[in-house]
Amino acid sequence: MTAHAVVLTTVRRAFPFRLLDPASVDHVTIVAEAGHPHHFPDGGGASRLPTMQVVEVDDIRDTTQVLVAVRRVAASRPVDRIISPVEFGVPTAGFLRSSLGIPGDSYDVALAFSDKFLMKRRLIEAGLKTAQVQRVFEPTDVLKAGDSLGWPVVVKPTFGALCMDVTRIDGPEAARAWATGPTGARLRAEEMPVAVEQYVAMDREFHVDAVLHEGKVLFAAVSIYFDPLLGRIDDFDGSWIVPPDHPDHDEALEVASRATIELGLRDGVAHVELYRSRDGFRVGEAACRPAGGGIVEAIRHQHGVDLWEAFWSLGLGYTPALDVMSTDGIVVNVNLPIRPGRIVEMSSEEEIRAAVPGLIDVRMTMSAGDVVTSDLNSSSTPGVVFFRARDEAEIAPTMAALRRAFRLEVEPTDGSTPAGARST
Repeated sequence: MTAHAVVLTTVRRAFPFRLLDPASVDHVTIVAEAGHPHHFPDGGGASRLPTMQVVEVDDIRDTTQVLVAVRRVAASRPVDRIISPVEFGVPTAGFLRSSLGIPGDSYDVALAFSDKFLMKRRLIEAGLKTAQVQRVFEPTDVLKAGDSLGWPVVVKPTFGALCMDVTRIDGPEAARAWATGPTGARLRAEEMPVAVEQYVAMDREFHVDAVLHEGKVLFAAVSIYFDPLLGRIDDFDGSWIVPPDHPDHDEALEVASRATIELGLRDGVAHVELYRSRDGFRVGEAACRPAGGGIVEAIRHQHGVDLWEAFWSLGLGYTPALDVMSTDGIVVNVNLPIRPGRIVEMSSEEEIRAAVPGLIDVRMTMSAGDVVTSDLNSSSTPGVVFFRARDEAEIAPTMAALRRAFRLEVEPTDGSTPAGARST
């Protein structure tokens, strides 16, 4: 049994505490960002959870601050494992493992899965197709990078997640506006390197979610997004899991598996985004943690595999117990659209359940009266809907029924005119 595991969490995302079991770990230290909204359960005693403590830091990305905090914890209770379920904690976790000699993905592997520039460079060196990329240190240098790569380009944080601060820039004028205007303000304020990628037109975007142990793929599921994710926060988005006989299944799986192994992952869960363009499949990005949105639940409904359980087991140094099954039809997960403001009215769970053929489940996360900030990302949603279609042809009419049934009305929180209803 693992005696002591450290888990890194951010303001945005906490660990799924349903996985904590005193049979697998004796004590858990949560390193959380100050100001987090999470409720961490009390452990030990009659709670049937490991004993727990919470240590707060200003920024989970500050490797020095987190290292100091963990060293203090380790002085009284040696640390056996370090786990980060959140994208922004991946490089820090790798840094801690390498610095403290703890088993698991090294800093080099963690950087390969979190630094967008290093990731693409390593994929290109391995002979995999991906977008050409340059790293710039000054906002004004985006113009030079765009001229070199060819317009349009996509600008994103070197360390980022959930499509946050990712922007398509179509030409020199737009680059100058980004370098001085509000669109790039937050990214500029962080004074971090920026990745500038060649924009490649795609006709379909995929994701592959896999479990690896000792460098071998134990399980993988191939899925197709409704549409490319960038710019779709205020629309219905999601994906469906494709069957093994789908014409794109084998090639997508082969490319994603190769990318994951080339980036160095031996034991963990990978979420790899791919897209198909005129010259075949290209790797978009890869992450070494379970996906967000409804993807993990969709895979559990389709294949009976819990990616969070596998991630936790592998993080503790165990072999995951995978009981893979095949279910009929195609499982689809849908993120309902959201916009900033105070929710005035929204379809109820009961209305959605009554309207969607083949419904598996609905998980609502917001309700009337909730205030939605403008700080949205690709996983922002007031709810996730899961349904089962007999085949791909049945997905479109079911989505049409969901679109007709869903309504959302928000009003600005500054007291100005309401934003109006939205049902598309």
